[in-house]
Amino acid sequence: MLIKNKTELNNEAEKLLSLNLQSGIWDAPAEWLETNGLGGWSGASVTGCNTRRYHGLLVAATRPPAERMNLLSKLDETIIVKDKKYELGVNQYEENTIHPNGYQYLQSFAKDLFPEWVYEVEGIQLKKTIAMVHDENTTIIIYDILKANTPFTLELLPLISARGYHSLQHSYNNIWRDVQFENGIFRNRPFESAPNIFISVPGSHYEHHPSWFYKFNYAVEIYRGQDFEEDLFNHGTISTELKEGDSIGIIISTENPLGRDALQLVQKEKARRQSLIHQLDNETIQQLTLAADQFIVKRGKDLKTVIAGYHWFTDWGRDTMISLPGLCLSTERYEVQKKSYLYLRRM
Repeated sequence: MLIKNKTELNNEAEKLLSLNLQSGIWDAPAEWLETNGLGGWSGASVTGCNTRRYHGLLVAATRPPAERMNLLSKLDETIIVKDKKYELGVNQYEENTIHPNGYQYLQSFAKDLFPEWVYEVEGIQLKKTIAMVHDENTTIIIYDILKANTPFTLELLPLISARGYHSLQHSYNNIWRDVQFENGIFRNRPFESAPNIFISVPGSHYEHHPSWFYKFNYAVEIYRGQDFEEDLFNHGTISTELKEGDSIGIIISTENPLGRDALQLVQKEKARRQSLIHQLDNETIQQLTLAADQFIVKRGKDLKTVIAGYHWFTDWGRDTMISLPGLCLSTERYEVQKKSYLYLRRM
């Protein structure tokens, strides 16, 4: 299990400010990655700041494993207690401006089966877990309230990107502002050819105040010499009341999550991942096996292929042939290897 404590997380945040193009050397902030077996993903830096154009909470593979769309860039949280607001998000803007500074509330980051963060503010301790559902363009966020001296409001700010994953969004584009909100489910179709974006927050209410947020900067893109500035669209805020002992599951998906239980979905995905490593005693081998699983994706109705690399590659025949022994033979996933060979034969 990878664990970072508060001091290490503060050091990760300081890396955002240490980029110096003159030196030519930069230690980029550590990142996390969740994948869905379709070629889509959810990922960012461990501080919560997006540092690449490829970072996003829901990057969907609309024709697996290709034609990916970065649909929801972020879902920034604010804790409201006793009329005071504490923003947990982290964003970078021009001239190395960081706002909000939510990393100051981070106590730890851990990665075992899923990435997990623990925040602490004003007597409230909150654990956040992010998971992707296998074979779906669906991201789950679980908030566990470990400690809270008083009930509080969790306010969520969806920042919509709605673009091809290689592109950047800008305010001169037209993102549809209409939102349907019913039974705690936010629904928006950003434009005609885009998938729907659903955000399910049980027991929540919604306030509609659409506006653009301007000039997000992505530090890794600056370092790579690429375009690095993006505008993101927000339709409004979703809020829910929480107290100590509560667990709330949020579903972010391209399919309507009505009637689905986020906690059950995570338990099902947890069982799937545990089945891959249940016979392995070595923790390093367990993590390598889980990492290998992220590269195996669906191709067509019942075939498999291999992603050549995240974030920008799809599947390449040569890379698939090179990697299959490590991804499938050493992990004893022979049926997956067979389906990969069958796909290669049809290319």
